[in-house]
Amino acid sequence: MQLEDVIRAALGELKADLVLEGGEIINVFTGELEKANVAIKGDAIVCVGDVDEHVGANTRVLNVKEMYLSPGFFDAHIHVESSQITPTEFARMCLPHGTTSVVWDPHEVANVAGVDGVLEFLQEVRRLPVNFFVVIPSCVPASDPRLGGAGGRIGVEEIKKLKDERGVVGLGEMMNFPGVLGLDPDVVAKLKVAMEMRVIDGHCPGLSGKELCAYIAAGIRSDHESVSGEEGIEKLRRGMFIKLREGTASKNLSELLKPIVKLGLDTRNCLLACDDISPEDLKKGHINLRIRMSIEEGVDPVKAYQMATLNAATYLGVDRVLGGLAPGRRADIAVISDLEKVKVERVFAGGVMVAENGKLTVKLEQFSYSGKVRGSVRVAQKIDPELFAVRHDKSSAVVRVIKVEEGSILTHEDEAELKVINGVVEPSPADDVLQVAVLERHRETGEMGLGFVRGFGISSGSFASTVAHDSHNLVVMGASRKDMAVAAREVVRMQGGMVVADGGKVLESLPLEVAGLMSTESADIVIEKRRRLLEAAKKLECTLHDPFMTLSFISLPVIPFLKITEKGLVDVTAQRIVEVVKK
Repeated sequence: MQLEDVIRAALGELKADLVLEGGEIINVFTGELEKANVAIKGDAIVCVGDVDEHVGANTRVLNVKEMYLSPGFFDAHIHVESSQITPTEFARMCLPHGTTSVVWDPHEVANVAGVDGVLEFLQEVRRLPVNFFVVIPSCVPASDPRLGGAGGRIGVEEIKKLKDERGVVGLGEMMNFPGVLGLDPDVVAKLKVAMEMRVIDGHCPGLSGKELCAYIAAGIRSDHESVSGEEGIEKLRRGMFIKLREGTASKNLSELLKPIVKLGLDTRNCLLACDDISPEDLKKGHINLRIRMSIEEGVDPVKAYQMATLNAATYLGVDRVLGGLAPGRRADIAVISDLEKVKVERVFAGGVMVAENGKLTVKLEQFSYSGKVRGSVRVAQKIDPELFAVRHDKSSAVVRVIKVEEGSILTHEDEAELKVINGVVEPSPADDVLQVAVLERHRETGEMGLGFVRGFGISSGSFASTVAHDSHNLVVMGASRKDMAVAAREVVRMQGGMVVADGGKVLESLPLEVAGLMSTESADIVIEKRRRLLEAAKKLECTLHDPFMTLSFISLPVIPFLKITEKGLVDVTAQRIVEVVKK
């Protein structure tokens, strides 16, 4: 609508399209519940209070008596790709839970497809009723290129190219806090360009004292990596916005909120975020469940809603149009029947009802992806069992072994003495020593790292995946080279995804054909395929709850202690490539 029409509609001269009548507004501006009606024209709220004069012959009046009206919810930090569904499907899933805005850091997509990938996904999200606020990934690749590469690169010039795109609001989580503190020229240059945007997101686990002050002084305004109440409070006291993370893997909300509530601290700089969420968890609920948890931790209900609405809009600098129910704001509204349990009955996005009784009421067309994000699995080698042979000229070999543990992305260095048969070092499934490989899959360089791993527990079979942080090359692990070849070939054939193989055949698979990270199937189908995949892994007697989650972090050479990339085994502490065979 033109500004003149908005003003006329607010005065009642142009009649409302929709009136919500009889409910209580969750007034995030004053921190109270207010009996008031809401008049909507087009995509905007035009009047709140007595709106009788705004009702015309064509006005739809919806009775919301005994209901609460909340601004639509924000997820203040999410990597949509981690849900293994497309942004369109993510919107289908989150809208019925009341989420109408998300801050998306497409870090994983950028590692695969670079600027072109980010631009393509910007095209997709602009079509959706969810407000996608995109932050430009700041650390792509995430590690020293000598230790492992990525398909894409986001440097200063790429940030300049993306920063003025519609929907882009800032720079994504600055994980390289040592680079900030050490005045790394590339990092400083990125920060200087980012100063021209609305926000610079942070990522500074454990940072404190003068180092934290220096990090904040660089213009970085938020953090989602705090894990203790003490850490979170220090960051709040220094003016940061704290994103209370409650995702599928990392769950920190309760630990962070307890001392805030106990000390009676102001929550205006507290936001709610998932970071990463599985499709199974997203189906159960989204930010609505984080509001409920906050209330259960003792946060005043209206303040809990503020954390999911106005606080996030204020952080992003969009509170003039989002974050509250007031004249001139976008009509993103969640209609709620239970204030403390956050039971969402209806959802409006831009004045249009998009969900009712937990079901989407609008049709969202799937986006048609180009070759820039499809067909991304390009492996130079012919994949056969011999490709994975670790060769040695003695009768036995002492090898470095990556030791994984349940529920941790840390991997320790272990060792094992293995038999050498016909010049090839053999894995020892009986001792839980399996083989692992990472194949470069972006540019057909032919690079491949080989190694051994302990902690998966399988005596036969293989797992393979293109979800392998952060570069997302093809990672394959198994008890036999034959099954490793079967699993890896299937991943290439599918052009990305996850596979369980055994006995020379594929048992289960989950195709992730979009950048090797996301499926174009519905969330329900993805959930079912994931269930079957994990069930197949369990039948192979895998001792890990989610072996693919563990496998996805085995190639991240910035997390201690021993990792593997397409360059080889990486000693993370020393930041160097080390030999598989020690002697």
